[in-house]
Amino acid sequence: MKLAIIGYGNLGKSLEREIKKRDELELTAIYSRRTLDNPLYRSAAYIDKCDADVALIALGSLRDVMSYADRFAHINTVDSFDTHARIAEYKQKLGELKTDGLSIISAGWDPGLLSLARGIFANDGAENVTVWGEGVSQGHSNAIRAIDGVLDAVQFTVPKDGYERLIKNGERDGCRLHRRVCFVAAVESDKERIETEIKTMPRYFEGYDTEVTFVSAQEIRRLKERERHSGRVITEGCGFGAKTEVFMESNADFTAKIMLRYAQAIPQLLKDGYKGALDVFDIPLKYIADGNLI
Repeated sequence: MKLAIIGYGNLGKSLEREIKKRDELELTAIYSRRTLDNPLYRSAAYIDKCDADVALIALGSLRDVMSYADRFAHINTVDSFDTHARIAEYKQKLGELKTDGLSIISAGWDPGLLSLARGIFANDGAENVTVWGEGVSQGHSNAIRAIDGVLDAVQFTVPKDGYERLIKNGERDGCRLHRRVCFVAAVESDKERIETEIKTMPRYFEGYDTEVTFVSAQEIRRLKERERHSGRVITEGCGFGAKTEVFMESNADFTAKIMLRYAQAIPQLLKDGYKGALDVFDIPLKYIADGNLI
């Protein structure tokens, strides 16, 4: 299978490493807006010429994925678009653009694997609560880096102390269960504006207990070495409870593994008549799971 990567941040680099481990996969191109010292580099201006079997979208969810959707609508794709509140909007937009082929969207660990857990256990009136961290959020870090005047940034999602007690007492609002801890390297004169933009950013930080600390670019590089993350879905129902947890040493590496699993399912999905824009609920698990696990 010939694969291309569109975007070359942390996720793009993890995808490149994971592909190289697998003899059945061949990486043919890496598309980026930045000039790369890589023999597979192609300018993002030529995405519409991509002819790989599947393109892996590693662009930022805040602005890039949706704005580039028409550029990769002609090829089969997998992405991990993670702005939960806009997934339905993105799916509809990509579906309208997709006249042929298949795009699998939001195929990461959350959204993705934990989405499936929420869907499986939320029945007969059961309620799900999702708790993330402590760990680096790729999407939220990317959202901060998109702000004018930000040189670099990293954001840690941290469960509040006693979150399990809060859940047992009926708390369901994720804003009240987490802290957003942001470390930002920025232009000195813009710091006040940047902090305000972060704390008021809809769908990312607005409503959360958000802490912004300005540090040097060198300190940001050091903090980025902490790649661990985790997430858990806690379900309380009538007469039952469930808890689904994932832990990973590297957020980007684990996301890359999941995306590749879905990418490798695309040829069979196409043969079986699947097309358009699909999320993980649209794809039977038999396409990505080992058949010997029942």
